[in-house]
Amino acid sequence: MKHHSVASAILFFACLSLVAGCKPHDSHTHEHEQASSIPAELEPETKTVFGARTLLFMENPPLVRGAHVRFLVHLTVSASGEPVRAGKVRLEIGSMALSVEAPKRDGLFVPEGAFAEAGTHRARLIVVSEQVEEMLDLGEMVIHPDEHTARQVAPSAVEPAQHNEIPFLMEQQWRVKLLLAEAAARTLSKRLTVPALAVVPEGAAAIVAPPTSGRLLAPPSGRLPRTGETVERGQLLGLIEPPLTASDVAQLQALGLDFDLKVLESARALGETQARLRFAEREHERLGQLRTEGLSTKPQLDQAEQNLSLSRSDNDAARATKESLDRLIAARAAPTTARLPLHAPIAGVIVATGHVEGESVEPNSSLFRILDSSRLWIEGRASEFDLPRLRAAPAALVSFPAMPGRRIEISDAAVASAYMAPTIESASRTFLIRYEIPNPEGELKHGMLAQLSLATERVNAAVTIPMEAVIMEQGLPTAYVMLSGETFERRDLELGLRDGALVEVRRGIAPGERVATRGSYLIKLAALSPASFGAGHAH
Repeated sequence: MKHHSVASAILFFACLSLVAGCKPHDSHTHEHEQASSIPAELEPETKTVFGARTLLFMENPPLVRGAHVRFLVHLTVSASGEPVRAGKVRLEIGSMALSVEAPKRDGLFVPEGAFAEAGTHRARLIVVSEQVEEMLDLGEMVIHPDEHTARQVAPSAVEPAQHNEIPFLMEQQWRVKLLLAEAAARTLSKRLTVPALAVVPEGAAAIVAPPTSGRLLAPPSGRLPRTGETVERGQLLGLIEPPLTASDVAQLQALGLDFDLKVLESARALGETQARLRFAEREHERLGQLRTEGLSTKPQLDQAEQNLSLSRSDNDAARATKESLDRLIAARAAPTTARLPLHAPIAGVIVATGHVEGESVEPNSSLFRILDSSRLWIEGRASEFDLPRLRAAPAALVSFPAMPGRRIEISDAAVASAYMAPTIESASRTFLIRYEIPNPEGELKHGMLAQLSLATERVNAAVTIPMEAVIMEQGLPTAYVMLSGETFERRDLELGLRDGALVEVRRGIAPGERVATRGSYLIKLAALSPASFGAGHAH
């Protein structure tokens, strides 16, 4: 290790301490001698299966009909790198099945038993746990008819490991919560990164001001809205009571005097109509009696009925006028001043209230400031010299220095509606480019610093891996590929285009291979001194 730095040495010994619980001893062979009648010199069979949610590494001796066998089933939760700590496992080989109701210890299940049918059978493993549930296809497995057949097809000795292979046991992987990523073909972009700012869009902020001077009053709900409260568009926020001038008071007094005169006049008119009505009723009654005695004529009675009808009509009109005036008299007890409503022009959150109830305000006063932050504009500024690469608004990613690791991809709809300013700002020689993004939870704030990564060119990369998987060794990029569940291989890489967290691999890794991401540096340290990391399980 003389060529490595002091920091690497310190990290190396820390790693040794981390995996100290995995004591090195060669226990594979011993397990198989106890679990099966198969001779110890036969190499165990292994399977590594990458499921959608779990990683399986299974070891077992060659399967012989009627022979008792133990399967060492190591299960890892792919998303977290942790072992499966509880649950049930069912191993099915053809029509035969072995089950185990709980792990022997974290991550290790040991189904065991014997198989009565020789031949080649489809196999699968079913995992049921609170952490994860999945069915893993194990392909075909062979059950030999006898020990002699198993000896003929199985290697008689352990093949020496390749020089570049690095053992790293499942127990060690669980301790560091090792994560893997699949190398796959993806479309990457060459990107231009420009500074940006998150701002509230046009029409998403409003200030409510009084239409005239007056007193600020609460709405009928009982109080003025406070800072932080959500309001709806059109909601009544408050009332403005304008003051009365001397001219207004004089006019009201004149109107009051005129009103009092009309009240007196209506009372007099009602009295007159009531008197005429009583006279008409008596006259109609008198002529009716005379008519029955033959002492009056029919035209006289008809004239009396007409006078009675007119008197009733006049009385009803005078009564209605009097009732209207009575209602106005009752209304005069209430305030005579006007109250003007204040409505919210947009929906949003009250971010500022400048006055309190009862305060006198002027027309230019800011009573309520409303902000709708459910969407934001991301405004970036690109140099005029980048115009040839940005002829139209490109696809983009936005990130925020205040939120490391948070990256938002601009949707196709937002790209289609993006705005590129037609002018160059003379002082900075830059032009504006703007995208709109949703912000329903309000996590992003108005005024936040941002970075726009603008796609200037697309590349269809045959192989891409996370940048996190790349480790620089003596100035050269390398990565560690899982060959089987407990074996890795160091690969020298030729890298191409980098796009955010992904990087193109032009040489060194094939599509479908799994590379270590989190914990990869510990695999590197294990490669420096494999003996220190152990070569066997403590089953």
